[in-house]
Amino acid sequence: MKIKMRDGVALDCHRYGKGQPVVLVHGFGGIQEIWVGQVSWLVAHGYEAIVYDQRTHGASQPIAGPVQVMDLVQDLHDLITQLHLKKPFLIGHSMGAGVVYGFLGYYPSFKLSGAMGIDQPPKMLSNSEWPYGFLDVTDDNYRTNLLKKRKVHETLNGLDDRIWQRYHPAKKQKPFRLKENLGLLVNEARADWRSALKHTQVDTLLVSSIQSPFFDYRFAEVMERLNPQHIHALAVEGAGHDVQAEIPDKFNQIMGAFLKNPATF
Repeated sequence: MKIKMRDGVALDCHRYGKGQPVVLVHGFGGIQEIWVGQVSWLVAHGYEAIVYDQRTHGASQPIAGPVQVMDLVQDLHDLITQLHLKKPFLIGHSMGAGVVYGFLGYYPSFKLSGAMGIDQPPKMLSNSEWPYGFLDVTDDNYRTNLLKKRKVHETLNGLDDRIWQRYHPAKKQKPFRLKENLGLLVNEARADWRSALKHTQVDTLLVSSIQSPFFDYRFAEVMERLNPQHIHALAVEGAGHDVQAEIPDKFNQIMGAFLKNPATF
């Protein structure tokens, strides 16, 4: 189905199952099918799974003009309110995690059951006080280093075969317009959601990948120390950046434990 945002842009959205809602937010250049392994698990365990293609991605309405991360944060708010979701969980991967962090920061009084971020620090640019950003990209050099071509594999051993069989055909049908979205990538990189996580009252699990090709997994531990009551850090092995699609069974166990007891995870 299509859900219209505040400015009339239609996002492609699907709802599966019945129960407590869990909204799954994909990353930069991604599509909703990256979550097929989580959707099936959530439905089987009595949750409602909501997936959608973010603005300028996938089957959502193409638009002209620049898009910023805050547009995506507001889209998430619009989607939740238009679907009348009560106390949902929010789970984001990569840039989708940044969208979730932004939601926590800009809508602190919104009633959520919990939040998760997958392999995404709250600040992508490194500096002398924050060495956990994206590869060698810093506050000073991001204009040149962020967009340079690199021989880096996003996954450790590829996506799980069950995920690939669903994701790959959908990706071919919904190609990503990279050149049109470079501005979004830069805007995402410049965002800093550390304050949002430091002050959130929502129990939030930061899943970092020890073998991530992009980030130092210890960023999650740093944020946990800043807000030990509500931020929970968990470093996992056996995957690269796309943890939920590379090792879905292991990730689903983690996700299930958090959804059951987010405050005591």
